[in-house]
Amino acid sequence: MSDYEPIEGTKTPLSFRRSKKLILTLLLAVSTVIGISTLAIRATHHRQQTCSNCGKYQPIEPAFNKSLDEILYDKDYKKSLVDKLTGAIRIPTEVFDNTPAPSVDIKPWKHFLELHDYLQEQFPVVYENVKVEKIDQIGLLYTWEGSEKSLKPLILMAHQDVVPVDPQTLDSWSHPPYEGFYDEETDVIYGRGSADIKSLVITHLETVEKLIKDGFQPKRTVLISLGCDEEAAGACAAKISQHIYDRYGPDSIYAILDEGGSVAELPGGEFLGVPVSTEKGYLDAEITLFTPGGHSSVPPDHTSIGILSELIVELEGDRYEIFVGEDNPALNALQCFLENTPNDSHRLRDLISSGNLKKAAEELDKIPEFKYLFKTSQAIDMISGGIKANALPESVTVLVNNRIAIHSSVNETLNHILRHVKEKADKFELGIEIVNGRASEAQNATVIKPETPNGHFVVRLIDPLEPAPLSSSSNEVWDIMAGTTVNTYQQKLFSNGSNVYVTPALGTGNTDTKSYWALTKNIYRYSGALLVEDSREHTVDEKTTGKSVISGVAFMYQFIVNVDKYAKGT
Repeated sequence: MSDYEPIEGTKTPLSFRRSKKLILTLLLAVSTVIGISTLAIRATHHRQQTCSNCGKYQPIEPAFNKSLDEILYDKDYKKSLVDKLTGAIRIPTEVFDNTPAPSVDIKPWKHFLELHDYLQEQFPVVYENVKVEKIDQIGLLYTWEGSEKSLKPLILMAHQDVVPVDPQTLDSWSHPPYEGFYDEETDVIYGRGSADIKSLVITHLETVEKLIKDGFQPKRTVLISLGCDEEAAGACAAKISQHIYDRYGPDSIYAILDEGGSVAELPGGEFLGVPVSTEKGYLDAEITLFTPGGHSSVPPDHTSIGILSELIVELEGDRYEIFVGEDNPALNALQCFLENTPNDSHRLRDLISSGNLKKAAEELDKIPEFKYLFKTSQAIDMISGGIKANALPESVTVLVNNRIAIHSSVNETLNHILRHVKEKADKFELGIEIVNGRASEAQNATVIKPETPNGHFVVRLIDPLEPAPLSSSSNEVWDIMAGTTVNTYQQKLFSNGSNVYVTPALGTGNTDTKSYWALTKNIYRYSGALLVEDSREHTVDEKTTGKSVISGVAFMYQFIVNVDKYAKGT
């Protein structure tokens, strides 16, 4: 299949399968494994050198600072902000994998229309001064026009939808999932969407509302893109992206910030921000073996279930190789961590610092928390076959989920799978065909080996997605983002001057940014908000904190004005 052409993120099928967005950062892995409390980071020209591989960024004083203290310290302001979020949580904008598009049936989207009315009510200044467009009736695109049209716009992203609540779990919630309960004593906000990701929806709109009230007029246009079916990997964000593309053209955006990384408080009171600068690729390979049926009293030596079981065992026995490349953002952070680790990690530290990445890979492959940052993962997630005890199975299906390492590709992953399928096809005299898309979608089959009387394999490629392009951690956008992070978390609300570090991270899941690759090379999945431990996204007692929401607004308020003031690039 060397001629197979995997799709790009901008052409992702509307039914793209999406799993929970797990952002694996070196921060969490290393602090769990070896208890590090001090780190360092890679830095650029906004830095102070502290050692050979690591540094810390200097804070960037905000270019416009009318309300930062109010955002951080005013109790009445905090209450109003929390109220806006809890109100949004009370609107159950659930989306399911089989929810029809709004253009097909608007009825399942009625709560989204309620949310639209709520946002207009809560952010009247935004709606009076910013162009608001509905894309396919439910997607929202806000355009805050800048005074200098030659400057590329900045995009802030989030999504309106939330993961459905399992009715069987309702009794397990401390507070009903759509009550939007705020515990003032603990500062915890409970409810579906509190962490993922209505908090960011409110952050973006509140930031622009505040800036307009404060009299700030941007030179650079600011866009807010709010998708509506990210949790179902639907087409909403892709349609918004296409709308932006049609208006501005390719490579027309200065930078994009979306959900993903945040800022963690470390033992000892230091902070680490982890913008996610790339995401792993994706491929579900659904392998079905069709064989003749018959009565089970006269079985062949190997039924389709037996043959496929043998294939599964061989696939699991042939794991993908680990590769530690210098362009992997996980390596950058790991180097800095290891400069501050106890002596028992000296071997790995020495291997990396000496450039012996092949040997370092062998060591990393032994650490479950690390290895999938540097290799493709493979999981046998679903299997089905047979309908009756006395009937030979005429078909059996297994689904193999792959999260593709950033050094690899859809093609390489497919060829890995096909090699084992071909071995079984040769051994048992079976045919092979490749199909791109789900069974419900129109498709053409590519015959690799003709069907035989013994049967044939069908390898179905579902939602193939290449690894995301790697965004730079040594450019102007990064420097402004990092310096803004440092200034935010050196405020006395958080640390009053403690060290704040910023390092790129790797996303193992996929966000709506997969549809925005053509618009800019500067895509960072980063909210700048304070990480909430055990936020329980997608499960019982999902939560965030008032302090986290405040931190996100404080960061975004400064980031918008700092980009407007300090960005030299168009």
